[in-house]
Amino acid sequence: MAVGRISGPLLKQNLLREGVNLAFETDLLYLDVNNQRIGINNATPQYDLDVNGVSRTPTLEVTTLAEIGDVRIQGNTISSATSTLALGTLDNVVYQNRLTIDSIDIEGNRIRTNTTNANLELAPQGTGRVEIHSDMNVQGDIYATGNITADGVITIGDADTDYIEFNSELSSNIIPSQTDTYTLGSDPDSGGKRWNDIYVQNFYAEEVNSTAIEADGIDLILRQGNIYYVSENGDDIHSGTHPQDPYASLTQALSVASSGDTIHITPGTYTEIFPLTVPAGVTVKGHSMRSVRIIPTVATQNNDGFLLTGEVTIEDLTISNFYSPGYAFKFASAATVTTRSPYIRNVSVITTGSVTTAEDPRGFNQGDAGKGALLDGSVMDASSKEAGCLFHSATFITPGVDAITLTNGVRVEWLNCFTYFADKGIYAIDGTLGKKSAGETALRVSDLTGSYSASETITYYDTDGVTVLATGTISSVDADGKIYISGKSEGFETPTSRIGKTVAGNGAASIDQDIKKFGSASLDLGGSGDYLTIVAQNDFGFGTDDFTIETWYYSNGALPATNETLFDFRAGIDADITPYVYTTNTGDIVYYTDSAVKILGTSALTASTWHHIAITRSGTDTKLFVDGTQVGSTYTDNNNYGVAKPLTIGAKHDGTESANAHFDDFRIQKGVAQYTSNFTAPIVNLYSTEDTVLLMRFNGEDSSTVFTDETIQQQDIRFSGGAVATQFTLADYSDFGAEVRMIGSACVYGNYGLYGNGPGVIVYAIGQNLAYIGNGKEVTNDPTTVIQANEVVALNNAKMRYNSVDHRGDFRVGDLFYVNQDTGQVTFSAANFNVDTDTGLTFTDGVNTTSILADKIDTGNLRISGNTLESLSGDVNFTAASDQINLNNNVNISGDLDVTGNVTIGGNIVIGDEVTDNIQIVAGIASDIKPSVTSTFNLGLANKIWKNLYVESAYVDDILITDNYIRTTTSDANLELRANGAGFITIDNFNIDSYTISSTASDIIIQPGSEYTKINSTGSLKLPTGDIASRPTAEAGIIRYNSELTRFEGYDGSDWIKLNGLQDVDGDTRITAEATQGANDNIIRFIVEDTVIGTLDSVKLDVNRVTVDDIEIDTNVITTINTDVDLQFSAQGTGSVVLEDFAFSSNTITNVVEDGVTTFVNTNNGYVKIAGSNGFVLPVGTSLDRPNPAYTEVGMLRFNTADGRVEAYDGSVWGSVAGQTGSISRIDAEDIAITMAVIFG
Repeated sequence: MAVGRISGPLLKQNLLREGVNLAFETDLLYLDVNNQRIGINNATPQYDLDVNGVSRTPTLEVTTLAEIGDVRIQGNTISSATSTLALGTLDNVVYQNRLTIDSIDIEGNRIRTNTTNANLELAPQGTGRVEIHSDMNVQGDIYATGNITADGVITIGDADTDYIEFNSELSSNIIPSQTDTYTLGSDPDSGGKRWNDIYVQNFYAEEVNSTAIEADGIDLILRQGNIYYVSENGDDIHSGTHPQDPYASLTQALSVASSGDTIHITPGTYTEIFPLTVPAGVTVKGHSMRSVRIIPTVATQNNDGFLLTGEVTIEDLTISNFYSPGYAFKFASAATVTTRSPYIRNVSVITTGSVTTAEDPRGFNQGDAGKGALLDGSVMDASSKEAGCLFHSATFITPGVDAITLTNGVRVEWLNCFTYFADKGIYAIDGTLGKKSAGETALRVSDLTGSYSASETITYYDTDGVTVLATGTISSVDADGKIYISGKSEGFETPTSRIGKTVAGNGAASIDQDIKKFGSASLDLGGSGDYLTIVAQNDFGFGTDDFTIETWYYSNGALPATNETLFDFRAGIDADITPYVYTTNTGDIVYYTDSAVKILGTSALTASTWHHIAITRSGTDTKLFVDGTQVGSTYTDNNNYGVAKPLTIGAKHDGTESANAHFDDFRIQKGVAQYTSNFTAPIVNLYSTEDTVLLMRFNGEDSSTVFTDETIQQQDIRFSGGAVATQFTLADYSDFGAEVRMIGSACVYGNYGLYGNGPGVIVYAIGQNLAYIGNGKEVTNDPTTVIQANEVVALNNAKMRYNSVDHRGDFRVGDLFYVNQDTGQVTFSAANFNVDTDTGLTFTDGVNTTSILADKIDTGNLRISGNTLESLSGDVNFTAASDQINLNNNVNISGDLDVTGNVTIGGNIVIGDEVTDNIQIVAGIASDIKPSVTSTFNLGLANKIWKNLYVESAYVDDILITDNYIRTTTSDANLELRANGAGFITIDNFNIDSYTISSTASDIIIQPGSEYTKINSTGSLKLPTGDIASRPTAEAGIIRYNSELTRFEGYDGSDWIKLNGLQDVDGDTRITAEATQGANDNIIRFIVEDTVIGTLDSVKLDVNRVTVDDIEIDTNVITTINTDVDLQFSAQGTGSVVLEDFAFSSNTITNVVEDGVTTFVNTNNGYVKIAGSNGFVLPVGTSLDRPNPAYTEVGMLRFNTADGRVEAYDGSVWGSVAGQTGSISRIDAEDIAITMAVIFG
């Protein structure tokens, strides 16, 4: 029967039997639903699955019991109901012959795979095991991926050629079955074999024969030594040689230990008599970090803890409960180091002050806590090869006192160590005795003339050649010429380490990183008592010598209202004869000496601009330079400027006339005139030369008040035997100082971090953490109490080489490199920054990236490679801080030139080579535009005129238009404003027509500036006339003629009053017709408070100022009253405003003189500027339209429509501006350049 697809409801109806059995073909498949049984060829199944017939299946899984005929399978057992269980196959092979199950053959006593190279696996399920209950002989290899456990005795190998190879790690002890019986390795001297290296944490052996044993990275050559044990439950009468027979005190163990011995201390607290002297070569080892605590007896609490006699090791201890002046560790007297330094590892020193409070739980303020370590090289024995010590993973908590003090030639390695709450974390200081109390000063000189030898005296002089800075007797000279002086001979120095002159800041003088010329910052003087001073120096006494004083100067904001001082060498009195330079409120710069102005540079300075200022004397010629150009005249200078003088920068010697300015790169050279003629101002930082006596470049942290003299100068070195030298290349005081090498360490809290004092100190601190230094005892982690200057202190030429991270994560490399983690800003304070790497440097802020490689620099879209600067994308922009870019050679631009800054071009300029070319001038023109020939060239054409003209001053014949007034340039000449025809002149709200001035708005106001209004006439002045009804809106002070009352009247603020010699109530303000009664002088006087403020006679109205609406006429100036309001001269209708021979109408300026020539004349460097971005039009016409020869001039330009070209008149013929051959000759180019300069600027 075919079985079709049963879907949906039908499938559900057939499968949900609901207690009804289901049979297929009667008994082929029978489902006994009620008993939950299945029968195959069986309609009455007795089992869950009851099969009547043969059943074949690749896999049969029975969980409880399976019965197949007489065979029963239950659990892991196959059994038979008969006496024999036969396993057979179709080929009648039964188990007595061979049994094949998949890939396994069982034949005879052998079980093997029947597939070549296949594994034979015995794999019980779960936690079951494969058990073999007799001996097993394996002739091949054994591979076990799991664990192997073997009981009984195991023998591996039956010949000495066999070997065992461990590829895995051992996770158990290896213990011999009998003690002192078996050997690990064999004697190599007898042909045996030994192990190569042994790496163990602890090594216990009665005898070790080895040439090298490495422990924690240190090679130790051990001899046979004893092990002593110390325990709290021990007794000093015990042997101490066994953990079960320990001493009770470390003191006892140290008394019996000798070189090579080790003392083990079990956990506990041990009260010992301080100090504890550790014999050379002895190791004192605690159990683990801070589980062994060493404290002193009450009677010895102020003594030192451990005295180190030489090559000792101390580890895994905590030392506490002692007080100053005691140190946890010190060199013992006559300590000797010959092979290695003392080694202090995993040690904690934890002390407190004697008085503690809730606010000061560590006794910080008491200042008498026990100190960490004092390593003084002077106590070392003369036979000692060095004075050193290694600290590894040591912690010093020493509140209010120094953690570790180093002096007299000691050398310390400081690895992963910490100090907390110390007054000074690491304190390295020059001593006086030196290493082994026999310190030497080592010197080396260069530029030597002559020779020297032992027993001579070497003397180092100051720059004045008189003052002795250092001297000493040479005790020996080595083969390389190095000089040795017994003892510490102070004062010798290399030029780079010489401390410069002390510069004091006054007022709010500070370093400013926002405005600078070079480097990272400049000096900021605010102008209100801010200045720098240096006390009198021989270097500043120039005598009659040459000298150079130079600096960069930047006036803040506008030019000063009064004089401002650049620098002053005068010693307390104005009459002192020394250099003194100041500026004026007009931009002048002045050199003043011998009580008089000697050089005046007029208008040499501008505000908010960096200017290079230099004053030099060469022989008797003193010159003043601004930006490399001499200003003023040369001063014949015979002055003697003295021996020692002070210096004030930014103010006079008395602090007055202080400058509101920035200064950068201030340098003084003595004995040389650096500049004697015009020069190019420096484009990089000034540097120190052998003649430099002062150099300040003002680079430093923003707002810093530290000002550094960076002078590196020639030195004066003399030997008693006659030799001289000019420089020390070595001044070594290391025998008296300390050398510290630190890696991965920290100074946390306390007053100071790393503190060095003296030229013999050098500290190398790699990865140093300096957290909350300056906080003292506080643990609030308040960053505002941090004193960053206290993190690393270097005094008296101590050398501190470090990179550090502070409490904020800011990264610092010495004083020159700083990374601010808050802002990501990286600061380089060094003048030079060198990188030697194949991969270059990459700088990024996450968005912008700059890569510096050996062959190119890529920054943003800009690449610099070789002599090529190119853009990888977009434009290339040049911006100069000085607003000037100099291109000193020819420049070829094949594309467009877009310049947003200034352009200076020497030689002739030709702009445009086609008539369709035009010039667009967007920026301002900062020079004069002058024609090459006067009264020749036009500005605009009759048919192409400029729209507006905006100039400060304009000269049109005899008229000068400047500021807000128009005047004649010829004395006593009239200024005529004349409209053409019926037009009239409009000035603001005034109409001037013929003899009438009318207002286009409201009132007409004549307002004199400070004196009176004068009307010059031989006729009369007609006042407003009308009857009473026509009186205007009353305003105090107005006058009129009342035709109804036939009188002159005025309004006094309350009433109209009759004017009979106008006067106010008290009579002190009035108008009179004569000076005195009957004088008949024909003068009307305007008197206010008995003061004549104006007169009016037949000639003029004489007043200081006239105000007419928004126009003010003052002297010869007509101006508008309101700011930014135009002054307008306008004629009505078709009329024009006539100024001399010019008529101004609409946007046209007309020369009213028939055949007159309109000329623009400039003076000095002035020029004519045509603004706008469009173009201008030359005269246009055919050849027939050319001007009459009588009115032609050389250089005239016009556009010839017949020839389709721009042509010029050369004095004889008209020709193309490109020349007769189509090319431009030099003369043509000059003419065109001059013409273009006039027209375009």
